[in-house]
Parts: sequence; C-alpha cells; structure tokens
Amino acid sequence: MVFVVTAVLCGAAQSSLLVSTADVDRLNNALLVDARPADAYAAAHIPGALHLDVATLSETRDGVAGLLKPLDAVRRMLGGAGIDPAKRIVVYSAMDTPSDLSSVARLFWILEYVGYQNVAVLDGGFAKWTAEGRKTETGESKAAPIELPEMTVREDRLATAANVDLLIKDKKGTLVDARGADYFRGDKKTDVVKAAGHIPGAVNLPVDTCVAESTALKSWEELQEIAKSSGVQKGAPVVTYCNTGRSASAAYLVLRLLGYENVSMYDGSMAEWTASGGRPVETGK
Repeated sequence: MVFVVTAVLCGAAQSSLLVSTADVDRLNNALLVDARPADAYAAAHIPGALHLDVATLSETRDGVAGLLKPLDAVRRMLGGAGIDPAKRIVVYSAMDTPSDLSSVARLFWILEYVGYQNVAVLDGGFAKWTAEGRKTETGESKAAPIELPEMTVREDRLATAANVDLLIKDKKGTLVDARGADYFRGDKKTDVVKAAGHIPGAVNLPVDTCVAESTALKSWEELQEIAKSSGVQKGAPVVTYCNTGRSASAAYLVLRLLGYENVSMYDGSMAEWTASGGRPVETGK
C-alpha cells in the first residue's frame, strides 16, 4: 500500500511543504534525503538521494526515551550527511504504512527546528516512487560531509515541559495528544510512560484518524474538520505530544500542512511528563 498525501496538496495553504514525485526532476537546487534505516536505503533509493536514518538523531537521556540529541550533535550529524541548508530539502521515507508518516514527519520537524528554511516532504514517499516505476539505485550514500553555517534555531518549534505547564496554567492555546483514544483515556500505555492517561486540558487528535483505509491521508477538507472537531484552533499556540515525539511529529506536520503556523512539538511527550511522577495526568475523555 502507498501512503499518498495528494489530497492535502490540492487544498492546503502550505502546499509548498509537499513535493510530488512528478515534480522531483523539475526542482531547482533541491536535495532529497532518505530517512529510512541504512539497510533499506542501500537496497534501493531514489537516485542521488542522501541518507540519514532519522532514528539515529534521538537518544535515551536521563531515563527518558526518544529525546532529540543535543543540538550540536544533531548539527554534526546533519553536516556529516551532507544536508546543505542552502538547498531545498525534500525528505522521504517508505510511506507504505501509517507509522512511516511519523518517521518522515520527525525529520521534517527536526530540520525546521534546527533552522533549515526550505524543507518539504515527498508526496507518497518511496512506495509511490517505486509504484510508478521510477528509477532507483542501490548502495551506500556518497554524500560529502559539510560544515553547517550558523542558522537561527527555531526555538518556537520545540516545546518543553515548562511550556506545557504555562499553557495549562494560562489556557491560551491547545495541547494536542496525537495518540490513539485508548492511550488518551488511559486504557493503555507503553513501557516508557510511567502513568496512563493524558496531560490535563489536552484534546485528542489521533494521527491514525487522519489516514484513510488505503493509508493515504484523508482529504484536506476532512483533515480540516478533524482538527476543528478536536478543538484545534488556528492563531493560538498549539503544542503536539504523544508518547515519545513520533506521532506528535506527524500531528505537527499535518497541522503545518493545514496552514497552522503557531505550532510546536513537545519532544519529551508523555515519557518525560510522567518520568518523575510529580506532574498531573488525567484519565477518561
């Protein structure tokens, strides 16, 4: 199955954040980046694409799983992979299962946070590319490492526990839980999360509800309605979270595609929020 996001491209205010497979060859000054594991990249990838396994940019720190590595380490890894901020960066993953959206969305979020100005996602990813019979190549990345220039870090794209505390207190914004309803209610939890339930005041926008049976994203109109019915309002600050910042990255991408500008992602998510046992958690709807 192919994870296609063409429906969003047709209607979204942020259509520049998506690139179609047909347009890849017509892009000027563009650089494709494959976010899949190294073995998948070596087996076959889009010709000329660089490689950076997005999972290698995260670590377990202070007992909290899935945190983005320190900024200087992330910059070294991006430079080592040859990802030049002077180019238009187009990231892609397999996109043949819904979970692949989280992978490519996380790299998209990381690049925006670090300060890359021109980042987009390949519509349909590698699955759509191969389904259309387009050329691929094999082998390891031949990227030449570069030294990244100074860039303005988008601190407003990364939410911290302190930001979440303030949002709860002031009630000026929306806290979006991107997990399934069973995790939101507290019926289920993962091992990396110490307490079941959700952060007080959060609304639930499960990323899986944004995906149709074909594993394509739903239409722009449907996504707008999902966001609206979940209580996500434009203009006011929006913070997305999940268990470890993966589904939250996907929600971040969906909201950016829908034209939300004042949106950030709580990287620590529930893994960090519940780690100490001292922060409030609610259960139920």
